[in-house]
Amino acid sequence: MYKVLLVDDEELERKILWLTLQNSDLPIATIHEAVNGRDALEKVHLLQPDLVIMDIKMPGIDGIEATKQIKSFYPSTEVIILTAYGKFSYSQKAIKAQATDYLLKPIQPQLLVEAVRQALNRLSRQKFQPGPAMDFTKLEELVKAGDLSEGKRQLALIFAQLAEVEPLPSTALLYSFGLRLMVIVLQSTLSAGADPREVTSTEHDLVQNLSHITSHATLEAWGDGMLEKCIRLLGSAIQQHNQGLTLIRKAMEYIDDNYAENISLNMVAKHVHLSPAYLSRIFNKNTGVGFTDYLTQVRLKKAKHQLRRSAETIDQIAIATGFNSSSYFSAIFKKSEGLTPSEYRGKHSGGSK
Repeated sequence: MYKVLLVDDEELERKILWLTLQNSDLPIATIHEAVNGRDALEKVHLLQPDLVIMDIKMPGIDGIEATKQIKSFYPSTEVIILTAYGKFSYSQKAIKAQATDYLLKPIQPQLLVEAVRQALNRLSRQKFQPGPAMDFTKLEELVKAGDLSEGKRQLALIFAQLAEVEPLPSTALLYSFGLRLMVIVLQSTLSAGADPREVTSTEHDLVQNLSHITSHATLEAWGDGMLEKCIRLLGSAIQQHNQGLTLIRKAMEYIDDNYAENISLNMVAKHVHLSPAYLSRIFNKNTGVGFTDYLTQVRLKKAKHQLRRSAETIDQIAIATGFNSSSYFSAIFKKSEGLTPSEYRGKHSGGSK
């Protein structure tokens, strides 16, 4: 059974295609939809469909460009181009983009079904199925754990299974298998905390190198190198994360010690030897709270303690906890607690919290 992706910016057109395929006797397991070329590329990477049926004329990335990109990443994926333009130039472009068929709109149901049937027949003759024994779950777990040694052992087992496939996969299918493996490893690296920008850069280099694969041996060597790069990325990300946490704790300690002063993001950033922009970013990312909000929370916590425990005036408490004026303090306090400072004091006077 096969997965099919329908791509058209017109919902009605997608519905007609869906109904035609759904009511046929074709061996289709699932039918997915994309609304334009960019959406199609995202869905192809996510779902890895066997067949893509795509309109040629769409806003942004059109069907020709999307087909080129799909075939560059997944050479074995079948692509059928649909168009209302019966011009030779369009069919030339479709062929150059490696589309496997080209149908004119309005689509005749029997022609669509026959074109899809032929595409699926081609897939059944050439598609490489790794089989149920080829499970990538263990490899994913090892990548997320950053275990290079065990990861390489698991990868060797996967390649050993690949070597036993009869008949031996073609170069195109080895390339397709390598892409699939790369997506799995990169997704594991990302989910474990690697920098998305670094992962994207690494992906580009890996795809470039993968294009030179000519045999099982060269694919295996490429796979080892890919695994090393991804786990190094993850190790670097973890190290940066730990360093960031240390600096954030240092920043928090500085705030706790100096909340009564007129401190700013620039002052705290200078104290921890970071740029204000970078400190703001990692502070928010790791605490879920912005710098200013955290500083306000600390000041309010100290103010509530003094309101409960001291006889100081509201003005004195406002100044002692770093607020510029009692009116600003009262406004912020009420917004946070739903009570004015005086009301809070009256409600909690004598309390110990």
